[in-house]
Parts: sequence; structure tokens; C-alpha cells
Amino acid sequence: MKCIVYRTKGFMLPMAIFLLVILAALVGYAMRLALLANMGTIQDVQGSQAYLAARAGTEWAAYHVLTPANMANCPPAPAPFTVNGFNIVLNCTHTDWTDKGTTQDIRIYNIVSTASVGVAGSQDYIERRITVTLSRCRYNNPAGEECN
Repeated sequence: MKCIVYRTKGFMLPMAIFLLVILAALVGYAMRLALLANMGTIQDVQGSQAYLAARAGTEWAAYHVLTPANMANCPPAPAPFTVNGFNIVLNCTHTDWTDKGTTQDIRIYNIVSTASVGVAGSQDYIERRITVTLSRCRYNNPAGEECN
């Protein structure tokens, strides 16, 4: 009696291809998750840097407003300047209030500093805006009473 043996060649090949495709999809998914997490971290760091750049703009304007020689007006708005790659745009307005008749004026300054990087509307655009309100007593009578 003769025994017939059937050889099955290539039986594991479809399963190996299936496993390779599944593993490649899992690796691609893991890389996508890592990329998104990395982009979120980068945007968080750039948001903090934009906040600090906007704060630097307000501090620059506050220095010029609170300097005795410059207390008459807002500082002239510089052309948009750059701090660590962030474009900073400053806007300053002021309003006068009279106190105790006409001898003392209180000037209220409203300073808006906007720091941004990237192109508006794109995914990597970051913008932070800070508004600061300062007040300063001005002397209308330089030889007279003190400002409170």
C-alpha cells in the first residue's frame, strides 16, 4: 500500500502578509499619535513664548508712559518689531480726567500689545494679546500742589 503525502507550500504566506500589513498600520497609527502630541507640545510652548513677547511689548510701552519726560502722551507706536521671532504690534490710547478742579489731571493709558507668529489662518499660527490700563497723575500747576 502506497501512502500519498500532499505538500502544502505557501500555506503561511497569506498569514504573514496579513500580519505585516496589520503591524505596519499599527506603527503608522502610533507615529501619527506621537506627531500630534509633539505638535501640541510645540504649540503650548509657542503660546507661552507669545504671551511673554506680548508682555515685553506692554512693559516697553509702560516704561515710556511712566517716564516723567514722556508723561504727556503715549509713546509713538514703533513699527511692528520682533522679539524672538514674534511680531509685536503696540497700540496706546489715553484719556484725561480732572480731579480737584483744574489743578490736577489723571491720565489713563490703555496699552494693547499683540504678539503673533505664523500666517493667520494656518495651523501653526499663534497669537497672544495683552491689554494693560495704567493711570498717572499729571500736574497742571508745576509750582503748586502735589499730585495724590
